[in-house]
Parts: sequence; structure tokens; C-alpha cells
Amino acid sequence: MLFSHVSNTKSITGAEKLLLLFCRYMSAYFNCILVAPGEGKLTDHARKQGIQVMIQTFPLLYGMYNPDSRLPQNAEELRSHPDYTSVVRLIGETAPDLVLTNTIVNALPAIAAKSLGIPVVWKVTEVIQENEFTTDVLNIADFYSDWIISISESAARVFLGRISSPISLLPPSTDSERLHSFSEMVRQSERKGLRLKEEHKCIGYISAFIHPEKGLKEFIRMAISLCPRRPECRFVIVGRAADHRYYEACLADVRFSGYKSRFQFIPFVESVQSVYSAMDILVVPSMVSEGFGMTALEGMLCGKPVVAFASGGLGELMVSTGNGHLAVPAGDVQGLADKVAGLLDDPAALANTGFHNEATARAMYGIETYQRRLDEIMNQWRTLYPHWLMPGNRAPLILAEPEVSAQPPIEPPDEPAPAPRKARRSRGRTSFRIRIIRKRRVKKAAKRSRKRKPGKAVRKLKLMKSAKRRRKAKR
Repeated sequence: MLFSHVSNTKSITGAEKLLLLFCRYMSAYFNCILVAPGEGKLTDHARKQGIQVMIQTFPLLYGMYNPDSRLPQNAEELRSHPDYTSVVRLIGETAPDLVLTNTIVNALPAIAAKSLGIPVVWKVTEVIQENEFTTDVLNIADFYSDWIISISESAARVFLGRISSPISLLPPSTDSERLHSFSEMVRQSERKGLRLKEEHKCIGYISAFIHPEKGLKEFIRMAISLCPRRPECRFVIVGRAADHRYYEACLADVRFSGYKSRFQFIPFVESVQSVYSAMDILVVPSMVSEGFGMTALEGMLCGKPVVAFASGGLGELMVSTGNGHLAVPAGDVQGLADKVAGLLDDPAALANTGFHNEATARAMYGIETYQRRLDEIMNQWRTLYPHWLMPGNRAPLILAEPEVSAQPPIEPPDEPAPAPRKARRSRGRTSFRIRIIRKRRVKKAAKRSRKRKPGKAVRKLKLMKSAKRRRKAKR
């Protein structure tokens, strides 16, 4: 059973894409069941791939990403959350051989599975924020997992030498059959749809959900700084607003810049690879340490030069693909502008970088490499935990109902002590008087009823005679 922390309805995030890919290739070893907190793009794609889907809500533990002093207490309180019992029951009735929980904030499924004695694999896709409470994160992850799979060295670094659970690296891949450099005809068609002319240079930004950590404001500042000296530049921004106040502030920066006509904002595209084909350069200005750089990898597979902030796994990707010279420290807006300008000034370097990126990204992060790394992890499991891969040996667990404490026997109330003699005599006199009063009332009521009856009979007789006279008159 693989637990996704989200299931977005309008866009699909990098973490969701990676879980879907992992699920697809794990199907060679396991009968995979995807559990999501709701219906969305992820569940739609999973069903189309023949993956069984279950829906179950559960809360996330955000303190695992950015820990504070309340983390241990918040983790323990998950057991009393209304969804906890439902997750335990779902896992118990399904009886999987293995539970995988996706992202570090998705702690509840791990806790629930461990309570049933089921092995847990924790897939870490983020770089945990380090502070004085990071040890609490490590203790929780170590206690509730049997194996950790990390998306990058940057994400794994905080665990190394500090936990007992084994750690494997599984850098992501993507559907490289769909992501590739497109023909000139496709490129021109997409550029025409974006109203881009032949002489225009398209600088792109893509994020499924836009919030401050994704660096849109930094991208816009970079773009505005290029506009006076680069009349050929056009900027395409793809993504939905997650932080609406931040997004509106970014739009205001564009409006007040005097270069509004050079920007296009596209909330959502069904086929993101088509947008890549229209771009000349992709900029990924992430302001936080990314677990990886999926957007950058997709751009490279589409044959695009990528300029980025050297943030965590994103910087790691840039270096490993030979693009370290196009990465600048996070927040260095002028550095981004200089790197973009340098590529625009050298058309040969612009083209060669795109060719290099497609070939290198496919060799290092293509689907064949991903499959090989996954096979290596499976071989480790066969050696250390062979029962994990034994088919169908776990019966559904019988979950005990919550124990109800036995109620103590109800003892009959003590009989009241006899009343004093004087009180008994007083009660007797009172009841005698009540009986006498009731008898008198009954006698009076009987007399009144006897007096009424003759009157009623007389009235009835008069009515009968009157009716008889009317009948005779009619004759």
C-alpha cells in the first residue's frame, strides 16, 4: 500500500508524479494499491495505468518538515485523530506486506502500519529544515520506518549516521517518451499559440502551485531587469496561485513595470511538454532547498537550457548534469539575469546547452537508469528482508474492537426505614380524608348526570315530533 500525502484536482505536483512513477515500476514486484486522501489528477492517472486506488483521508504532520518544540506531542496526538482508526482499519483489512508513505510530512500511515506490525518504507522527497528540533524528526522517522528511500543526496544528508534504518538513494525520472526535444514544426505551432514571433526569445517559468518558496517574484525581478536591454525577450509564466496575496503582488510588479505586454500568465496547461517546446530558456528560481528539481529535469529532457538557483537537490541536479556554471546562490536575482543574458548573447552556446542537457539528463535520469536503481533496492530487500517480497503470505488482521469496561452490577436501592409511629398515623388519617372526598365528588357527579338525562330526552322527543310534522306537511 502506497500512501500519497495529496491528490490535487487541478494540477499534479512533482511529488505526485514521482509516486505514480514509483508505483508503476513497483508493480513488477508487488500488487500495488494507491491510497490517496481524495480524488484528483493522481488517482485518475493511476486508474488509467491499471493501479488499484483507495480513498482515505488523514492529516499531515508539517512539523516533520519544519520542526518545533511541539513535534513529539503533535505526533502522539495523531493517534487520537478521528482518521487514525480508519487508516488502521483500512491497513488491517487489506493486510499488505509493506506500507510506503510518501513525503516526510505523511507520518500517520507509518504510525498506523507500525501499530499493526507491518513493515514501513518512508519515501523522503524534501530537504528537512535543520534546527534544534531536527533530532525529533529523525527519532520519529527512525522509530516508524524500516527503510528510507531518499530522492537525492541533499534530502538524505540529514539522516546519515543519525538513524538505524537503512537509506537508499532513488533519484527521480520521468516519462522520457513524452519529454523530448520537439520538431521545429511543433515548436512553431506552440509559439504561434503564445503569440511569439520568430525574433522573440521566450524565457519560461513553470510551477504547479505558485507560492513564495517557488520564487516567482525573483523571476519577475530578473525579467524586468532584462527588459530595457533585451527588447526581444518575452516571459511565459505557467502555474496556479497557491498564495493569492503573493500572486497578486507579483502581478502588480508586472503592471507597474511598464513591460506588461511582454509577460503572459497561464494558470494551467494539460500538456506541459508543449510549453517547454516553445521556450528558449527555462528558469527555476526556487527559494528553498528542494529535494530535487523535477521542473529543471523536465526542461532538460525537452532539450532546453536551464538557469536556476543552487537550492538543495536542484543545485545537485545542475552540477550532476554539467550545468553548475548556470546555477547561482538562492536569491541572487542579478546572477540569474547575467546567466540568461550570457546565453542570449551566444546563440551557439544556447543551442549546444540544449543538446547537451537532453543527452545528459536522459543518460543520468532516464527511465532505464531509474529501473536499474530500483532493481538494486529490490536486491537489497531480498537479502535483508526476503519475506517482504514473498507473495500473498499475510492474512487480513482481525482488529479488536475497543474494550468496554464491565459495568458494576446495579444494586437495588436500600428499602427506606419504617417511619415513626406518629408519622404513620398522620399519613393514615390523610389518606382516609382523601378517600371520603373522592366518594363525595363521585356522588355529586352522578346526581348531575341523572338531572341532565331527562332534559336531553325531552329535547330529542321535541325534535322527532317536529320532523314528523314537516314530513306530513310535504305530503
